Amino acid sequence: MELEIRPARPGDAASLAALSIQVWLSTYAIDGIRQALADYVLTEFTPEKMAALIADPARHLLVMEKNSHLLGYAQLKLDEACAGCDAPSQEMERLYLVESHTGQGLGRRLMAAARQWAAAQPGQPRLWLRVWHGNERAIAFYRRIGMAVHGETHFELEGAKHLNYVMLDPAPVGAALAAADV
Repeated sequence: MELEIRPARPGDAASLAALSIQVWLSTYAIDGIRQALADYVLTEFTPEKMAALIADPARHLLVMEKNSHLLGYAQLKLDEACAGCDAPSQEMERLYLVESHTGQGLGRRLMAAARQWAAAQPGQPRLWLRVWHGNERAIAFYRRIGMAVHGETHFELEGAKHLNYVMLDPAPVGAALAAADV
């Protein structure tokens, strides 16, 4: 069966929750699991919360699957402008791919689908996202597909602030699609 990228459906909620936990922990729990990290993923990534995101008209989730196995997803937030951006923009809240499938061009394909979705929105907004400063592999990936660091923000957990970069497609979505060799 071919790889499929499609809008998320309510029946995807449990798989999305499980994939989210796997990706989040493999990315951020680099020193192991502690109570705060366990509490975060077990409350943030539930089937109920994923179902609510799928149903939320302010969000759009694209899932990537092969042979009915979820490999990744892109979660976009509608009308979420990038601070300081001079053009319309849409936030990509998450681009998650199962660890065992990284390095195969699947992230690039999922990003291309997200960019195509954004190109169909009024004003053809640019995509922007937040990425943890310690996630060097993700930062390198986003740079390879044409995104650039635009600013900084922070993710807060247990009262501690964790530096995140704001990355932005530097060109309108149509030009970014061409740069990504889609």
